Amino acid sequence: MVINEYGDRNSPAVLLLAPMMVSGTDLYQLMHPYFKDNYHFIAPDQGGHGKAAAYISADEEYRELKNYLLAEGLTEIELVYGASLGVAVGYRLFLDPDFTVHHAWFDGVALSSNARFAEWFMKKMFRSRKKKLARIKAEASPSLVRMYGYDFAKMMTKNFERITVNDIDAICHACCHYNLRRLNIEEQAKLHLDFGEKDFDLKYSKKTIPVYMPEAQLVIRPGYAHCGYMAAHTKEYTEEIESFIRRGQDVLGSGGRRI
Repeated sequence: MVINEYGDRNSPAVLLLAPMMVSGTDLYQLMHPYFKDNYHFIAPDQGGHGKAAAYISADEEYRELKNYLLAEGLTEIELVYGASLGVAVGYRLFLDPDFTVHHAWFDGVALSSNARFAEWFMKKMFRSRKKKLARIKAEASPSLVRMYGYDFAKMMTKNFERITVNDIDAICHACCHYNLRRLNIEEQAKLHLDFGEKDFDLKYSKKTIPVYMPEAQLVIRPGYAHCGYMAAHTKEYTEEIESFIRRGQDVLGSGGRRI
């Protein structure tokens, strides 16, 4: 993990944890123009992305992040944002008693203690797509273009080129195994969960959310795939996040429906 920081350290801390094939710098550049207030942004490059070394495990990624935050005295976090892979680390920080986290926004997460089929499927899919990408040498993966549009796909493709097969296996494992426990009312009041209606991960989370976090704010984006609304409507999405920071559980943007 390589930590990227932006903004004034005296401003509230916002931690941006990116999905697979998006570096921390990429995510910051995508989202920060649409935040209206001033924040201290912490946007790590996770293993296999940006300037970071290999992806070993979510525990290792979190160990590196936690050590850095504690060493820098950054124990109060206004927002932990995690998308897909980023939630594996964000979830650990959200529940860590060494930190005070005021808000958490998690997008496209398979909230399962053991999603073995999803892990197998993801490994097979990403390995196949990596082989195809090496063969066709496209600037933007055709499958990613169909899901996220050309510009977003081009950015993801650049990151995907440096991700190794070992990274893929470790990342897929991290995305499919969570140490779930029932969140208390205070924790649930701080939490927003976001999914595309067509997101495969929603299948798993629909089963666990009513058990472990039934009072968390849940929004499902009609017609969108995994992290698709974030990619297609970054401005509106970021504005919703900032509204959530300001108003907590009372906010709901126009791009989804509360379940």
